[in-house]
Amino acid sequence: MKKTTTLIASILFSVSITAQINPVKISKNLDITEKNKVIRSGDEALNHLMVNPNPYTFSGVNSKNTTTETDIGWTTYDLQTNNSVQNRIVVHDNGTMSAAWTMSAELNAAWSDRGTGYNYFDGSNWIFSAPNPPFPNPRLEDSRVGWPSLLALGNGSECVITHSTQNQNLNIADRATIGSGTWSNINVSEDYLIWNRSAAGGPDGNTIHMVALTEPMGTNWSGQLWNGLNGALLYFRSLDGGNYWDIDTMIIPGIDSSEFLGFGGDNYAITAKDETVAIAYFNGWADSFILKSNDNGDTWTKTNFIDFPVDKYAIDDGMDLDADGTPDTVFSTSNSGAILIDNSNMVHVTWGHMRLLDADLSDAQSSYFPGTNGLMYWNENMGPSTPGGTFVSPSLWDHGSGLYIGQSEDLDGSGALELSINGGGNYGSGLSTFPNMGIDANGVIWVSYSTVVEGITNGDQDFRHIFITKSTDGGTTWSASVDVTPHDDFNGMLECVYGSMYPVVDDKIRMVYQKDFEPGNTLGADADMVDWNATVYLEIDTVGLFDITASIIENDIIYPENDNRIFDILGREWKKDFTTLPKGVYIINGKKIFKTK
Repeated sequence: MKKTTTLIASILFSVSITAQINPVKISKNLDITEKNKVIRSGDEALNHLMVNPNPYTFSGVNSKNTTTETDIGWTTYDLQTNNSVQNRIVVHDNGTMSAAWTMSAELNAAWSDRGTGYNYFDGSNWIFSAPNPPFPNPRLEDSRVGWPSLLALGNGSECVITHSTQNQNLNIADRATIGSGTWSNINVSEDYLIWNRSAAGGPDGNTIHMVALTEPMGTNWSGQLWNGLNGALLYFRSLDGGNYWDIDTMIIPGIDSSEFLGFGGDNYAITAKDETVAIAYFNGWADSFILKSNDNGDTWTKTNFIDFPVDKYAIDDGMDLDADGTPDTVFSTSNSGAILIDNSNMVHVTWGHMRLLDADLSDAQSSYFPGTNGLMYWNENMGPSTPGGTFVSPSLWDHGSGLYIGQSEDLDGSGALELSINGGGNYGSGLSTFPNMGIDANGVIWVSYSTVVEGITNGDQDFRHIFITKSTDGGTTWSASVDVTPHDDFNGMLECVYGSMYPVVDDKIRMVYQKDFEPGNTLGADADMVDWNATVYLEIDTVGLFDITASIIENDIIYPENDNRIFDILGREWKKDFTTLPKGVYIINGKKIFKTK
């Protein structure tokens, strides 16, 4: 279901459920100018956009000892997803890697060459060197496509599934051998389907599970209802790597028109492990749920992790749960989330927290609060969401399920987030978004997410960095988050978003993300200039990643100012001893120190 939403300043502040995550409030209002939140295909007319004639170049090495970065590609098309991030990196058994992203090399808003950018790590080097733009390798496809899902199959082949708004179909670019050979292109479906998500699984690793959305109907779309759904989420399955689809255009039981009005683009994630496959859907104005199959997609069960208080709610119906005559705000998702199957085949999900409001019942629009702060988590052991939820305050409904596991932090210890007047870039989300998940052999769960960093600003907007948190006890408790993209050389002023983590973690976390000199993107409400954006491979040592959290200094330890220069995380020097400083993060003799008292 297409939703048009408006932007409202957030006055709601997230609360932590662990000792490591402190509740923070926002000290400044975000821009309250009404702006539309529109799900985009990438084919919109954008003649109003400017083009930057002087592309930037980036440093390839992160200053943080536990992380290394390599720029592996470039794109001027910077909308990698509307909400949830697809799988964009595969680590193969022999240590090689494949990576993909939506790319264009055109410095204009037509992006006629849009397609899949691809790079391959042969064990020693990425085969396409990309220290500076443009990216030397053209798209994989023979038509204009976007939204790639990268898969490696058990038969030794690899493929990328995309949607083509040019040909109005789903496209597979594949080749028989990972890392070498010619790519061929075939159609998956003759129906116009968009925003696909795919995963590889099955007993031999050759099963492709895929979901995609039918074109919605409405102002910006020309689709039709599909079995009563305005945007139907359809399931596809191929047992032989995409040559033949034995299940196609199937609506999985539990998500038909008797339960929902329709679905939105990129609000979902899919993963598979052997014969277990799971899909998560992150709704705003309806139930959020997982669909799980233990028999390779033959049968499915549905579990709500958010039971929305009104079934089949339509915008402008009116949400007044306490019957006081005032429209209620509700806690839900930002539509951005991730899903993981653990070593025992249990499903875990995480999503961006969001507060919503439908105040004007005549405008066919709803509103969201971009200052909503928090990343949420749920797993199957926590059970289904309780119908009805709870009121946390008058006219504020909370679904009551999930744990807070991360947020945008109060880094200077002032008790509030000092944000720019416009906050972060406008992705139609809250402060913490674009999560991804992985797990290691010991069952440790790793979560990455992009969040606004206090104090890192261009004066108008704040930048997002990628943070990592982990749980060593199956999701019960979570560590303090660590910024793995500090970019000290640029004083932190780099936008780090759309992180895609390979779900198998060992001594390293491996992921790709997009790096930019400006918050937000060209296609969003920011309407940024068309410019180069780097696709970055980020490798993170898991051993020692969280050791900095052990550097907690008590108030009775004094650092004489003459012997030890004290800086905060923003680079400001403090002319006083450590005991008199407010709680926060400081740099002393090049070491990051956390003051908790």
